[in-house]
Amino acid sequence: MRGPVLHLPPRPWAALAVLTALALIGIANWAIDETPPAPAAADAPADEFSADRAWSTVEAMAVEPHPMGTPEHDRVRDLLAADLESLGFDVEIQTELARDTGEGDALVRFGLVDNIVATLPGTDPTGTVLLTSHYDSVPSGPGAADAASGVAAIVESARALSLEGPHRNDVVVLITDGEEMGLFGAEAYARTHPAGEEPTVVFNLEARGVSGPSLMFETSTENAGLIEVFADNAPSPHGDSSAIEAYRQLPNDTDFTRFHEAGYIGLNSAFIGGASWYHTPHDDTGHLDPASLQHHGENLLGTTRALAGMDLADLETGHDQTFFGFLGLFVHYGEAWNLPVALLGLAAAVAAVALARLRHALSLPRFAIAFLSFILPVAVSGAAAVALWPALQALRPGYADQHGLLFNRTYYYLAILAFAVAALTAWYAAARRRLGGAAAALAPLAWLAVLGTLTAVAVPGLSFVFAIPALAAVGVLAAMLLEPRPRRARLAGYAIFAILLVPAAVQLSWTSNLLEAFGMELAAVPAVLIVLFAAPALPLLAMCRLRLRHVPAAAVLTALALAAAGLAVDRFGPEHPRQAYLSYVLDADTGAAAWVSTDLDRSEWTAGYVTEDGLDGSGLPAAYTDTTAANGYGPAEPIQVAPPTAVYETRTADTAVLQVASPRGADTMWLTVSGAADSAEATLPDGTTAKVPIAAPAEPGAPAVIWFYNVPAEGFTLTLHGDLGDVTVFDQTHGIEDLDGYTDRPEGLMRSRDRLSDTVTVAAAAV
Repeated sequence: MRGPVLHLPPRPWAALAVLTALALIGIANWAIDETPPAPAAADAPADEFSADRAWSTVEAMAVEPHPMGTPEHDRVRDLLAADLESLGFDVEIQTELARDTGEGDALVRFGLVDNIVATLPGTDPTGTVLLTSHYDSVPSGPGAADAASGVAAIVESARALSLEGPHRNDVVVLITDGEEMGLFGAEAYARTHPAGEEPTVVFNLEARGVSGPSLMFETSTENAGLIEVFADNAPSPHGDSSAIEAYRQLPNDTDFTRFHEAGYIGLNSAFIGGASWYHTPHDDTGHLDPASLQHHGENLLGTTRALAGMDLADLETGHDQTFFGFLGLFVHYGEAWNLPVALLGLAAAVAAVALARLRHALSLPRFAIAFLSFILPVAVSGAAAVALWPALQALRPGYADQHGLLFNRTYYYLAILAFAVAALTAWYAAARRRLGGAAAALAPLAWLAVLGTLTAVAVPGLSFVFAIPALAAVGVLAAMLLEPRPRRARLAGYAIFAILLVPAAVQLSWTSNLLEAFGMELAAVPAVLIVLFAAPALPLLAMCRLRLRHVPAAAVLTALALAAAGLAVDRFGPEHPRQAYLSYVLDADTGAAAWVSTDLDRSEWTAGYVTEDGLDGSGLPAAYTDTTAANGYGPAEPIQVAPPTAVYETRTADTAVLQVASPRGADTMWLTVSGAADSAEATLPDGTTAKVPIAAPAEPGAPAVIWFYNVPAEGFTLTLHGDLGDVTVFDQTHGIEDLDGYTDRPEGLMRSRDRLSDTVTVAAAAV
């Protein structure tokens, strides 16, 4: 029993036409997905969002880096507060000592923040609409996209909202501080404004790149009401619920994390195109796409108008919605539909297998072997994608310091696609020869249907990724049932099958965006999905007079050629500089000083400073070498600066109180504590206190690390509890340009996005 699933006629040109049409549909979907709306001009109607008008805010903010604790940060804060006040909002600066427990690895952080809180009171509020983004940037870049774009979108939207008079609900513009260093501003606001009986609905704007559409990638739970409002009122709604599930698995956070933890409901949007510029010196107005700003702003404004005028209690639906883009449409439906849709595909796949068995086209053992063996092309494709990244790094070592985010990923994606086609067609040729065409064609559809059903139960928001392409099984079943009929009915069956391949083609195009989202380090994810989404079209190969055994080899050669083309196209240079990390560290107690770097592939410029691998022999204190990611050093001349101080006021067996300060006026300080610290309490000169527990280190014996950002000029008091050992204090300033021996990076290099790059760190033991 090894017959075909369909007796398709040998029509190579017809098969090629169908495959071409599917490819064009996929490309069209990709183009629609990747294209944000055009920027509106400055003379657009006053009640509409205009990226051109908002651009002035971006330019005013993104003059130079403005991390918390710097004079440039204070300038941006005052500028934004004045702009919002001029729009008629009631503006206050919320100064708070915020705290963050980090990632639970004996790491805690404190930060003194200045949130900008601007309120437009409502006439009969049923809750609060909170528009949020952050105004601090990373030290390495001016932050035009991350997140001046979000702030500018909010300020321009606030201008339009202010023209309409008071709304029913309170509208609060919250421009947070300290997001980049620890989500500090969001923590401070959420802690001091706990969720009450009336809902607080937050719309947060972020960026993880400099271009692309504004993707609504995260929501609060039970989001059905919010999605309805977003779908009906955002001019260009974009996003999918699988991104929510994926984001929850990644080690990334935004301010929205703190709001969600506090019980707020809401939406989180970001654009991620051009991620290679993220957190670099070139996150500037020259690289930010105004169309991304337009998409951010018009969706925010449309959604906010609706939220500001409705009864926010109506958002409490008690369930989620599944949503995704499909050829420019924003498809959304209640989560209750996920299981029926998945079961439809599963039922069709089971029925197709049963019908093929009745027609003696397959046996159940052969189908079972085909089903289990389909793991092979999936695994091979994923393994090839995993192997591609280290292979590329071996050929271009500078990739090692790009965090998997490349300037031009197109050819590498196509190479991954070709590798997947090679693995899939090699499996199909072998399975069709040994197990029969029906078993080989139906096994992948059964996988999609099973995955769609399992995710519909376990991870409903992800289910559509598999369940919608699995509807191709309905097409196969329809074609099988109509094939014995007269010619017109038979052709109708084949047409139904071809049409129901469209969802798989659309999903296949969606995989290209995953390399931008995840980077090359996680290229196995799109590779695996390519195999799953391409497999439903396998029956069409029966129409082609091809020797399938030649296809995998040709696909592998094509993949290698594409990878080579990627290396030729994606080159480092003045337009696409590679990152180079360099910092200066001084042990004030011994006078030992060193240049340090985290670069895995040191440029010639970096190698002029960093000459040794590892940190052994650097003379730097163990408190630094044991807690840093630096992997090389070179000798440096000690500089004459006042060291940081950590002076014990009291010390007992389980408690220590230290006065911590930076006489040289550093805005950032950190301390390492050996032993087993249980908690840390920071107290400002005005008596403000914040206390947080310290989790056990992931590596036994590792010290606890306590950071403080925006250190007051007078310093702070730190109280530690636990089984305490030695304490070492560090202070840190941005900028190494004035150090003796330093020369600017040459063309083709830029400062590393790492927050500790280009810093001067001075260490001293607590006394």
